[in-house]
Amino acid sequence: MDIIQLVDRLESLLNRSRRLPLTSGVVVNEEEFLEIIDQLRVAVPEEIKAARRMQQDRSRVLSEAQEEAQGLLEEARKQVAVLVDQDAVVRNARAHAERIIQQAEQQAQDMQHGADEYAVQVLRNLDQHLSNVHAEVRNGLVSIGGSPTDSDQV
Repeated sequence: MDIIQLVDRLESLLNRSRRLPLTSGVVVNEEEFLEIIDQLRVAVPEEIKAARRMQQDRSRVLSEAQEEAQGLLEEARKQVAVLVDQDAVVRNARAHAERIIQQAEQQAQDMQHGADEYAVQVLRNLDQHLSNVHAEVRNGLVSIGGSPTDSDQV
């Protein structure tokens, strides 16, 4: 179950609970509360696994981009060697080879930049999501009379 849904269930449980007269306390169904907490314990590692998968995807994309860039550079070097070997077109071959190398290097840089941007965006989205979840959990604890510092020790 999604962490947000579990936090919503905690909030709903709190809202449905009986208030204690003349206090800000409530009587919460312990069994239901503990069940939701257990589900949160299961869901949080799943969110962390998702973050790790995103990090691995980022690494894979970067690795593939670097491999492709190396392949492009190697191909450019091979083309340079072939063109340089031909006497009649030595000057043109050098100029053409340099353009190929520059294009390959630019493509490699562009691919690296694109992969980095994608990874940063994914990690920012995950960071924001986890921050929101953490804030909702802390608010839930405060709402039911728990201390927000208690959650920092978990």
